Amino acid sequence: KVAAAAPPSTDDQQLVAQAAMLEAKMRAELEVRTQAMTAEFEDQKQKLAEQQVRNVLSLEKTEAASLEAQIAALKAQQYTPKNPAARCMEEEGACLKCYQEAAASGQGVTAFLECRAVVEAYSLCAKASTGSVP
Repeated sequence: KVAAAAPPSTDDQQLVAQAAMLEAKMRAELEVRTQAMTAEFEDQKQKLAEQQVRNVLSLEKTEAASLEAQIAALKAQQYTPKNPAARCMEEEGACLKCYQEAAASGQGVTAFLECRAVVEAYSLCAKASTGSVP
């Protein structure tokens, strides 16, 4: 014959009840810790994202300042005539007039070749106004 299991004693029942209460308490504490750690993680993640945005904005400002400096340097290097008022207007006008007359003459290329002296005078004036002539 099989012996019937004895019903748990009151002490055993109290131990099981205490173990269940302890387990429930530990689960609740674990849940609270998990929520706190999750909140802390989300806070740190948000702070990191904000720092990354600040870093990118700072980098953009630095690059913009660098570009502005490069633009200023290039503008400083741009050609500016030494005497902008002297632009060889007379020589330019004579050159254009000669070309217009050559085109209207109907003589072809030979008419344009006759403008050589006027073109040379314009070239010398332009070089002199830019300081290209020694």
